[in-house]
Amino acid sequence: MFTSIYRVIKFALQNFWRNIWLSVITISMLVLTLLTVNILLVLNRATDQVIAYVENRIEVNVYFNESADQTKVNEALTYLRTLPEVKDVQEISADNALVLFKEKHAQDPAVLSSVDEIGRNPFGPTLVVKARAAKDFDTIISALDNPRFRDEIRQKDFSDYQSIVGKIRQTTTQIRDGGIVLSIIFFIIALLIIFNTVRVAIYIHREEISIMRLVGASSRFIRAPFLVETILLSLFSVLIVMAIVYPTLALIEPKFSQYFGSGAGGLTSYFEQNGVLIFGAQFIALLFVTMVSTALALRKHLKV
Repeated sequence: MFTSIYRVIKFALQNFWRNIWLSVITISMLVLTLLTVNILLVLNRATDQVIAYVENRIEVNVYFNESADQTKVNEALTYLRTLPEVKDVQEISADNALVLFKEKHAQDPAVLSSVDEIGRNPFGPTLVVKARAAKDFDTIISALDNPRFRDEIRQKDFSDYQSIVGKIRQTTTQIRDGGIVLSIIFFIIALLIIFNTVRVAIYIHREEISIMRLVGASSRFIRAPFLVETILLSLFSVLIVMAIVYPTLALIEPKFSQYFGSGAGGLTSYFEQNGVLIFGAQFIALLFVTMVSTALALRKHLKV
């Protein structure tokens, strides 16, 4: 049995090296296919983190009139905290609002002098309302129109984060669809190359195969080296992709984290923690499809 296994592996390696350029082209196409798939995985992961980053920054600044009754402010604060859509509410007093304004415009003497000329604190209390998700945005805005305290509100300052998230999802979907189409094209080309590689190998080894038949070699033994070669092609492809993906993630992650904050990182750790599952599943899927293509080529061109 061990002798047969040795001969099968030896014959598979001979096929691989004798058709080295076909093997290289096949591996290249498989690598391109897997790289596209992994780019889509990274894109999905990065998109989720960017959206989480944006949603974590969703807030509405509610500015009350300087003459607003503190009881009304407290009532609005309590009411907002009871809403399930609200993540947190912080109050900034009128005095603190003035301090923050002066710190923000410390390098702008004209603005500071205009405040001093007023002779009083022009600011009222401010509520900073954080939402749990972009979809809760409209509910919070509607809640601020509550008749119990809406007359005390001077202004509501907010950004349309829901629109931002929508644009991120739309762009990601378009890129994902294009990536899927590209993966399918690469994969079909790779399967056609494998099919033709097996056909060429059968033609090159036709005399050896005839001798194997004469000495009584079984059909399984004759087919085995071609299937083993498929395993090698799939294995090399996955290993090359792993050697590309991990260094690339390590290179781009610091810039990604720098732009979106440390909490938005973790791309490398995600692949490290799930690498066995991710690349194992890719290897199994790749092996299954390539072996089916090889089996079809053997059935068509190898009459044993």
